[in-house]
Amino acid sequence: MIPHASGRVPDWAERRARDGAMLVALDFDGTLSPIVPRPADAAMLDEARTALESLARRPDTRVAIVSGRGLADVRSRVALDALYYAGNHGLEIEGPGVHRVHAEAQRARPSLDACMEQLQSLTLAAEGVLLEDKGLTLSVHYRLVHEPAAAAALVQEVRRRCAGHDDIRLTEGKKVVEIRPRVEWDKGRATRFLIEQLLPAGPVIFVGDDSTDEDAFRALDGRGEGVIVGDPTPVDTAAVSFVRSPHEVAELLAALARTS
Repeated sequence: MIPHASGRVPDWAERRARDGAMLVALDFDGTLSPIVPRPADAAMLDEARTALESLARRPDTRVAIVSGRGLADVRSRVALDALYYAGNHGLEIEGPGVHRVHAEAQRARPSLDACMEQLQSLTLAAEGVLLEDKGLTLSVHYRLVHEPAAAAALVQEVRRRCAGHDDIRLTEGKKVVEIRPRVEWDKGRATRFLIEQLLPAGPVIFVGDDSTDEDAFRALDGRGEGVIVGDPTPVDTAAVSFVRSPHEVAELLAALARTS
Protein backbone atom coordinates (compact mmCIF):
# COMPACT_ATOMS: atom_id res chain seq x y z
CA MET A 1 0.00 0.00 0.00
CA ILE A 2 1.23 3.51 -0.76
CA PRO A 3 2.10 5.71 2.26
CA HIS A 4 0.14 8.60 3.70
CA ALA A 5 1.21 11.89 2.09
CA SER A 6 1.91 13.60 5.41
CA GLY A 7 5.13 11.62 5.61
CA ARG A 8 6.29 13.05 2.29
CA VAL A 9 6.15 16.72 3.35
CA PRO A 10 9.71 16.94 4.74
CA ASP A 11 11.16 15.57 1.51
CA TRP A 12 9.06 17.95 -0.62
CA ALA A 13 10.16 20.89 1.51
CA GLU A 14 13.81 19.85 1.26
CA ARG A 15 13.57 19.61 -2.53
CA ARG A 16 11.82 22.99 -2.70
CA ALA A 17 14.56 24.59 -0.60
CA ARG A 18 17.28 23.01 -2.75
CA ASP A 19 15.75 23.97 -6.12
CA GLY A 20 14.20 27.26 -5.04
CA ALA A 21 10.68 26.59 -6.36
CA MET A 22 7.75 24.17 -6.28
CA LEU A 23 4.45 23.72 -8.10
CA VAL A 24 1.44 22.40 -6.19
CA ALA A 25 -1.50 21.53 -8.47
CA LEU A 26 -4.87 20.33 -7.23
CA ASP A 27 -8.23 19.17 -8.48
CA PHE A 28 -11.26 20.92 -6.97
CA ASP A 29 -14.24 18.58 -6.44
CA GLY A 30 -13.40 15.82 -3.99
CA THR A 31 -10.05 17.45 -3.25
CA LEU A 32 -10.58 21.01 -2.01
CA SER A 33 -14.35 20.60 -1.78
CA PRO A 34 -16.28 17.55 -0.55
CA ILE A 35 -18.29 15.75 -3.22
CA VAL A 36 -21.91 16.91 -3.08
CA PRO A 37 -25.01 15.61 -4.87
CA ARG A 38 -25.41 18.78 -6.97
CA PRO A 39 -22.24 20.27 -8.52
CA ALA A 40 -23.63 23.78 -8.15
CA ASP A 41 -23.59 23.36 -4.35
CA ALA A 42 -19.87 22.57 -4.09
CA ALA A 43 -17.81 24.91 -1.93
CA MET A 44 -14.17 24.89 -0.93
CA LEU A 45 -13.46 24.07 2.71
CA ASP A 46 -12.57 27.11 4.80
CA GLU A 47 -9.42 25.40 6.07
CA ALA A 48 -8.41 24.58 2.50
CA ARG A 49 -8.79 28.24 1.53
CA THR A 50 -6.65 29.34 4.46
CA ALA A 51 -3.96 26.80 3.59
CA LEU A 52 -3.97 27.76 -0.09
CA GLU A 53 -3.60 31.43 0.79
CA SER A 54 -0.62 30.65 3.02
CA LEU A 55 0.97 28.43 0.39
CA ALA A 56 0.46 30.97 -2.41
CA ARG A 57 2.07 33.72 -0.33
CA ARG A 58 5.35 31.83 -0.35
CA PRO A 59 7.69 33.23 -3.03
CA ASP A 60 9.03 29.71 -3.68
CA THR A 61 5.66 28.04 -4.37
CA ARG A 62 3.27 28.25 -7.33
CA VAL A 63 -0.27 26.95 -6.87
CA ALA A 64 -2.60 25.76 -9.67
CA ILE A 65 -6.16 24.42 -9.71
CA VAL A 66 -6.68 21.88 -12.51
CA SER A 67 -10.37 20.98 -12.75
CA GLY A 68 -12.97 19.47 -15.00
CA ARG A 69 -15.18 22.46 -14.21
CA GLY A 70 -15.31 25.38 -16.61
CA LEU A 71 -12.59 27.95 -16.01
CA ALA A 72 -14.91 30.76 -14.87
CA ASP A 73 -16.76 28.36 -12.56
CA VAL A 74 -13.74 26.98 -10.72
CA ARG A 75 -12.08 30.39 -10.56
CA SER A 76 -15.17 31.90 -8.91
CA ARG A 77 -15.31 29.12 -6.33
CA VAL A 78 -11.64 29.42 -5.35
CA ALA A 79 -11.39 33.21 -5.90
CA LEU A 80 -7.69 33.64 -5.16
CA ASP A 81 -5.96 35.95 -7.61
CA ALA A 82 -2.41 34.66 -7.13
CA LEU A 83 -3.27 31.15 -8.36
CA TYR A 84 -3.23 29.58 -11.82
CA TYR A 85 -6.45 27.98 -13.09
CA ALA A 86 -6.95 25.23 -15.65
CA GLY A 87 -10.60 24.55 -16.50
CA ASN A 88 -12.28 21.90 -18.65
CA HIS A 89 -9.46 19.44 -17.91
CA GLY A 90 -6.92 22.04 -19.00
CA LEU A 91 -8.48 23.09 -22.30
CA GLU A 92 -8.46 26.65 -20.93
CA ILE A 93 -5.69 27.94 -18.66
CA GLU A 94 -5.01 31.34 -17.16
CA GLY A 95 -3.12 33.00 -14.35
CA PRO A 96 -0.47 35.65 -13.82
CA GLY A 97 1.23 35.99 -17.21
CA VAL A 98 -0.46 32.89 -18.67
CA HIS A 99 -3.49 32.62 -20.97
CA ARG A 100 -4.25 29.63 -23.21
CA VAL A 101 -7.38 28.25 -24.85
CA HIS A 102 -7.05 25.09 -26.92
CA ALA A 103 -7.84 26.21 -30.48
CA GLU A 104 -8.88 22.78 -31.78
CA ALA A 105 -11.27 22.30 -28.87
CA GLN A 106 -13.23 25.39 -29.85
CA ARG A 107 -13.94 23.91 -33.28
CA ALA A 108 -15.88 21.03 -31.73
CA ARG A 109 -18.64 23.32 -30.43
CA PRO A 110 -21.17 22.46 -33.20
CA SER A 111 -20.92 18.76 -32.28
CA LEU A 112 -21.33 19.60 -28.60
CA ASP A 113 -24.46 21.59 -29.48
CA ALA A 114 -25.88 18.65 -31.43
CA CYS A 115 -25.10 16.29 -28.57
CA MET A 116 -26.65 18.66 -26.02
CA GLU A 117 -29.84 18.84 -28.07
CA GLN A 118 -30.05 15.05 -28.02
CA LEU A 119 -29.44 14.93 -24.27
CA GLN A 120 -31.90 17.58 -23.14
CA SER A 121 -34.96 15.35 -23.41
CA LEU A 122 -33.10 12.56 -21.61
CA THR A 123 -32.07 14.73 -18.68
CA LEU A 124 -35.56 16.20 -18.38
CA ALA A 125 -37.12 12.75 -18.29
CA ALA A 126 -34.60 11.02 -16.03
CA GLU A 127 -34.94 12.01 -12.39
CA GLY A 128 -31.71 13.08 -10.72
CA VAL A 129 -29.77 13.70 -13.95
CA LEU A 130 -28.15 17.09 -14.56
CA LEU A 131 -26.79 18.36 -17.88
CA GLU A 132 -24.07 20.99 -17.58
CA ASP A 133 -22.76 23.11 -20.45
CA LYS A 134 -19.20 24.19 -19.64
CA GLY A 135 -18.46 25.94 -22.93
CA LEU A 136 -15.70 23.70 -24.27
CA THR A 137 -17.22 20.51 -22.81
CA LEU A 138 -20.49 19.05 -21.50
CA SER A 139 -21.10 17.01 -18.36
CA VAL A 140 -23.95 14.67 -17.51
CA HIS A 141 -24.08 14.27 -13.71
CA TYR A 142 -26.00 11.36 -12.23
CA ARG A 143 -24.94 11.35 -8.56
CA LEU A 144 -28.63 11.55 -7.61
CA VAL A 145 -29.39 8.32 -9.51
CA HIS A 146 -29.06 5.76 -6.73
CA GLU A 147 -30.01 2.53 -8.54
CA PRO A 148 -26.87 1.01 -10.18
CA ALA A 149 -28.81 -0.53 -13.06
CA ALA A 150 -30.47 2.80 -13.86
CA ALA A 151 -27.11 4.57 -13.73
CA ALA A 152 -25.52 2.05 -16.08
CA ALA A 153 -28.44 2.34 -18.50
CA LEU A 154 -28.16 6.12 -18.42
CA VAL A 155 -24.47 6.05 -19.31
CA GLN A 156 -25.17 3.77 -22.27
CA GLU A 157 -27.99 6.03 -23.45
CA VAL A 158 -25.72 9.09 -23.26
CA ARG A 159 -23.15 7.26 -25.35
CA ARG A 160 -25.78 6.26 -27.89
CA ARG A 161 -27.20 9.76 -28.25
CA CYS A 162 -23.79 11.37 -28.68
CA ALA A 163 -22.44 8.79 -31.12
CA GLY A 164 -21.60 9.72 -34.68
CA HIS A 165 -19.47 12.80 -34.02
CA ASP A 166 -15.83 12.21 -34.87
CA ASP A 167 -14.62 15.37 -33.15
CA ILE A 168 -15.91 14.57 -29.64
CA ARG A 169 -15.25 11.77 -27.15
CA LEU A 170 -16.86 10.57 -23.94
CA THR A 171 -15.02 9.85 -20.70
CA GLU A 172 -16.31 8.86 -17.27
CA GLY A 173 -15.53 10.09 -13.76
CA LYS A 174 -17.26 9.78 -10.42
CA LYS A 175 -20.96 9.67 -11.33
CA VAL A 176 -20.38 11.88 -14.39
CA VAL A 177 -20.06 11.42 -18.13
CA GLU A 178 -17.88 14.05 -19.80
CA ILE A 179 -18.38 14.94 -23.46
CA ARG A 180 -15.14 16.49 -24.65
CA PRO A 181 -13.51 17.56 -27.91
CA ARG A 182 -11.44 14.76 -29.40
CA VAL A 183 -8.08 16.46 -28.93
CA GLU A 184 -4.83 15.19 -27.47
CA TRP A 185 -5.21 17.06 -24.21
CA ASP A 186 -6.00 16.14 -20.61
CA LYS A 187 -5.04 17.07 -17.06
CA GLY A 188 -1.65 15.49 -17.55
CA ARG A 189 -0.81 17.58 -20.59
CA ALA A 190 -2.21 20.67 -18.89
CA THR A 191 0.04 20.04 -15.90
CA ARG A 192 3.08 19.59 -18.15
CA PHE A 193 2.20 22.90 -19.82
CA LEU A 194 2.10 24.62 -16.44
CA ILE A 195 5.44 23.07 -15.51
CA GLU A 196 7.02 24.37 -18.72
CA GLN A 197 5.59 27.84 -18.13
CA LEU A 198 6.22 28.17 -14.41
CA LEU A 199 8.86 25.79 -13.14
CA PRO A 200 12.14 25.16 -15.00
CA ALA A 201 13.33 23.28 -11.91
CA GLY A 202 11.80 22.07 -8.67
CA PRO A 203 9.34 19.43 -7.45
CA VAL A 204 5.73 19.16 -8.60
CA ILE A 205 2.90 17.76 -6.48
CA PHE A 206 -0.53 16.99 -7.94
CA VAL A 207 -3.44 16.19 -5.60
CA GLY A 208 -6.67 14.73 -6.97
CA ASP A 209 -9.39 12.17 -6.34
CA ASP A 210 -10.82 11.07 -9.68
CA SER A 211 -9.88 8.92 -12.66
CA THR A 212 -9.13 12.01 -14.76
CA ASP A 213 -6.44 12.98 -12.23
CA GLU A 214 -4.56 9.79 -13.06
CA ASP A 215 -3.44 11.47 -16.31
CA ALA A 216 -1.72 14.12 -14.20
CA PHE A 217 -0.16 11.56 -11.86
CA ARG A 218 1.34 9.69 -14.81
CA ALA A 219 2.58 12.93 -16.40
CA LEU A 220 4.73 13.61 -13.32
CA ASP A 221 6.91 10.54 -13.82
CA GLY A 222 10.46 11.62 -13.02
CA ARG A 223 9.47 15.16 -12.07
CA GLY A 224 6.99 15.00 -9.23
CA GLU A 225 4.50 12.97 -7.21
CA GLY A 226 0.78 12.35 -7.30
CA VAL A 227 -1.36 12.28 -4.16
CA ILE A 228 -4.68 10.45 -4.41
CA VAL A 229 -7.63 11.49 -2.23
CA GLY A 230 -9.77 8.56 -1.21
CA ASP A 231 -10.89 6.22 1.54
CA PRO A 232 -10.33 3.44 0.74
CA THR A 233 -7.34 4.24 -1.45
CA PRO A 234 -7.66 2.87 -5.01
CA VAL A 235 -5.28 -0.01 -5.62
CA ASP A 236 -4.57 0.83 -9.25
CA THR A 237 -3.58 4.48 -8.88
CA ALA A 238 -0.42 6.05 -10.34
CA ALA A 239 -0.16 8.26 -7.23
CA VAL A 240 2.65 7.51 -4.81
CA SER A 241 0.91 8.63 -1.60
CA PHE A 242 -2.60 9.28 -0.32
CA VAL A 243 -4.84 11.32 1.95
CA ARG A 244 -8.30 10.25 2.97
CA SER A 245 -10.41 13.38 2.48
CA PRO A 246 -10.47 17.07 1.53
CA HIS A 247 -9.95 17.84 5.22
CA GLU A 248 -6.67 15.94 5.08
CA VAL A 249 -5.78 17.79 1.86
CA ALA A 250 -6.14 21.05 3.79
CA GLU A 251 -3.92 19.70 6.56
CA LEU A 252 -1.32 18.61 4.00
CA LEU A 253 -1.27 22.05 2.35
CA ALA A 254 -1.00 23.79 5.72
CA ALA A 255 1.94 21.60 6.70
CA LEU A 256 3.70 22.33 3.41
CA ALA A 257 3.07 26.06 3.84
CA ARG A 258 4.64 26.02 7.32
CA THR A 259 7.85 24.22 6.41
CA SER A 260 10.98 26.26 5.84
